[in-house]
Amino acid sequence: MRYHSPADKLRAYAHAIRGLLELEPDPERRLKYVDFIDIYAALDENELAAYQRQYPQEAKTMESFASRFEERGIQKGLQQGKRQGEAEILVYLLERKFGPLPQCHREIIDQADADTLLRWAERVLTAGSVEEVFQ
Repeated sequence: MRYHSPADKLRAYAHAIRGLLELEPDPERRLKYVDFIDIYAALDENELAAYQRQYPQEAKTMESFASRFEERGIQKGLQQGKRQGEAEILVYLLERKFGPLPQCHREIIDQADADTLLRWAERVLTAGSVEEVFQ
């Protein structure tokens, strides 16, 4: 998009961010839309610094919003990593007790939630077969 002046570009960016904050209540959609706005506006470092000086409230709101989403993403990543670790331990235990694990059982494990993985890991202790673990 062509702008008459650098100030026009910043003003358009600020209006887009304000509109997003006013019109979109869903935080996940906000994040997607702000990415689109950022890509489309393509502010360089100097323009971004100018935006933060001229529109401090919007900049602060978006920074806190991005920070919350980053923290949420980190938490989600940690949970996913924990679940993957639990799945790997379950596979290890099953293979130690029953030998090589068929692919169908690996797929079941890959799709299971953390609570189910824990329940299955407990069953490994008393199960006589792999099938008993998954019942």
